[in-house]
Amino acid sequence: MDDQDMYVTCEEARDPRYQIPACPVSEKLSRYLAEKNIRLYTHQAQTFDRVSAGKNVILTTPTASGKTLAYVLPVLERLISDPDASALFIYPTKALTRDQLLFIQDADAALRARTKPAIYDGDTKAELRPKIRAGSRIILTNMYELHHILGWRAKWGDFWANLSFVVIDEAHRYRGVFGSNTALLLRRMRRICNFYDADPRFILSSATLGNAAAFAETLTGLPFTEVDDDGSPRARRTFRICAPENTSCITAAADLITSQINAGMQTLCFTRSRNAAEIAAVECRSRHPSGQVASYRGGYRQNERKEIESSLKSGDISGVISTNALEVGIDIGSLDAVVICGFPGSMVSVLQQAGRAGRNGRDAVITFVAGSNPLDQYYARNPEAFFKAPCEEVILGPDNPYLLSSHLLCAVAELPYRPERDQKYFGDLANEILAGLKNDRLVSSTPKGYVYCGVENPAQTTPLFGMTGNAWSVRLDKTLLETMDENQAYREAYPGAVILHQGQRYRVQTVDQDNRIIRVEKTADTCHTRPISTTEITISSREKTKRHNDLLVHFGEVMVSSQILGYSVLEYDQITANCELSLPPRRFVTKACWITIDDDCGIRPEALPGSLHGTEHALIAAMPRFVMCDRSDIGGVSTPFHSDTAAPTIFLYDGVSGGIGLAEKASELFPDILTFARELVDGCPCKEGCPSCLHSPKCGNNNQPLDKAGTKHLLAYLETESGKTVVYK
Repeated sequence: MDDQDMYVTCEEARDPRYQIPACPVSEKLSRYLAEKNIRLYTHQAQTFDRVSAGKNVILTTPTASGKTLAYVLPVLERLISDPDASALFIYPTKALTRDQLLFIQDADAALRARTKPAIYDGDTKAELRPKIRAGSRIILTNMYELHHILGWRAKWGDFWANLSFVVIDEAHRYRGVFGSNTALLLRRMRRICNFYDADPRFILSSATLGNAAAFAETLTGLPFTEVDDDGSPRARRTFRICAPENTSCITAAADLITSQINAGMQTLCFTRSRNAAEIAAVECRSRHPSGQVASYRGGYRQNERKEIESSLKSGDISGVISTNALEVGIDIGSLDAVVICGFPGSMVSVLQQAGRAGRNGRDAVITFVAGSNPLDQYYARNPEAFFKAPCEEVILGPDNPYLLSSHLLCAVAELPYRPERDQKYFGDLANEILAGLKNDRLVSSTPKGYVYCGVENPAQTTPLFGMTGNAWSVRLDKTLLETMDENQAYREAYPGAVILHQGQRYRVQTVDQDNRIIRVEKTADTCHTRPISTTEITISSREKTKRHNDLLVHFGEVMVSSQILGYSVLEYDQITANCELSLPPRRFVTKACWITIDDDCGIRPEALPGSLHGTEHALIAAMPRFVMCDRSDIGGVSTPFHSDTAAPTIFLYDGVSGGIGLAEKASELFPDILTFARELVDGCPCKEGCPSCLHSPKCGNNNQPLDKAGTKHLLAYLETESGKTVVYK
């Protein structure tokens, strides 16, 4: 792939900007900075000042800008001056936790702070845990471990009573269902701290967001100030955008990775899915069989991940193809190049992934290889829009009644719940939910407040990634290959499905629902599989209607019923066979927005089903441009007649029980989404509809029926109805 086939732009190197904190810096800290020859960048000094002033701070500067130093310095300054004070550092992955421990230990030793930093997570040995709880004033953990240790508050009493800071690194990772669960988890923690008369300050570090302060406030329930004045230096970076012709983006990315490795460039490639990472790695190995290319993703065993991380940092491997699992700021050395294979769902992720190359002042090359889906193709046709696109807003739903109910059970098990004291953490809906839990005999009312009276530990039955239970295990005979969450297992591991793991294909033989075990066998087939499904939707209640000129967008609660009917067998992108399955449906209650289509829309009756279906796909493709979500986070249904509306109807719904605010946000921004959807479809040169405009890789009906001409007409009609036209250049 030559540069002449790409759009190329350069971002020149930038000199650092320094600043001296306005707040007094202790003699010990001043000496440390001098000995390490450290001058603080603008954002580091501003963070120090605002934290020292007692504010909750969210720091939003790019990858490799020195955010760790920015939050570690004010924390250590306080812990040095107050020998009883403690701090909790929370990271999204264990790999990042281990990486950051080394930095904090080094700073602690140099400052002689005597905080005894230590990791406390699922890998911490039982015999070390009491010593860490009693002696460490800086504890590093993750949200999963925090979720479980809150129930042991008596053992942690001294730590909670002296907790002065909570640091949350890579805070933008806490979005969607995981973020909504995290928001409730942090409220549970604050409640326990306040019980011990502690009121810790929060410091969040994050990628650049469209609503950073508001996001931090929703995540924690506290007011925040944002620091975004990045003063760090930046190396020269070359950005390239390419749209492969007559080949898939995975094949094009594999070609590019191979050529860069052959040119001596250590390369990290990001893909949108676990399967894409595996396929790209297989293709790279076929071109570069020396063993210098590895795949990396969630579900791998811990020792596999550690070995890949170490080999990448040491330079023993020249290329890694990863999901977003390597997007966070773990130190994997100085990479020469990043390949982004398919738009990752948000500009926030684009910036994070691009920031993995060019550290330590080295020039870097970042290439976005556009996939066939509409949003990728839009950016390939309009590269300036790619570089000018604003960062999205993060949507959280801590008032989701399903999530709130589970976390209230955890809360009453941790500490008796008194409405007059605790309602400020969980909102007005909490009292109604607790009354229901009392009727279900899961909580009891006592003079001390509501207490838990169930049998199971509620933390064990409240997974943070959603209401989906424990992980599924994929097994080859007695060997554990990997793990999956329930949604992944449902979508990817039905009987007959082909799973890729470290370049080897496996076919699913049986699915043990009771024990959550997926049994597989090796296969030499070169095919892959895709489920065929049907989805039905019923309206439970209409909560509100948003008027956009003459277009009414309704929002409310719906019941979604989805069933896998079978699967397609594909060789490359061509369907070679369809197989039937008999599986039970999955039903869940969620939130949706919907519109009805008038009889005077100008669409012929025979073209209406394909026009509605195409419009539904186009709207789903356009939504991630305005709402931080992935296409897999949202779903859609269209029908020429819906029994609940008595009209042609298009639904867009949140793909999780209870909803998390995505459809609600879409109802508010519907005219913008409509205009962008029309531009996606109009900008594609095809005549009948294709993956670049109307086809969806997740369509359960194999993208049938679709009518592109009708879709274009319907989108233009709806846009006129909405009374707003937005032009993107």
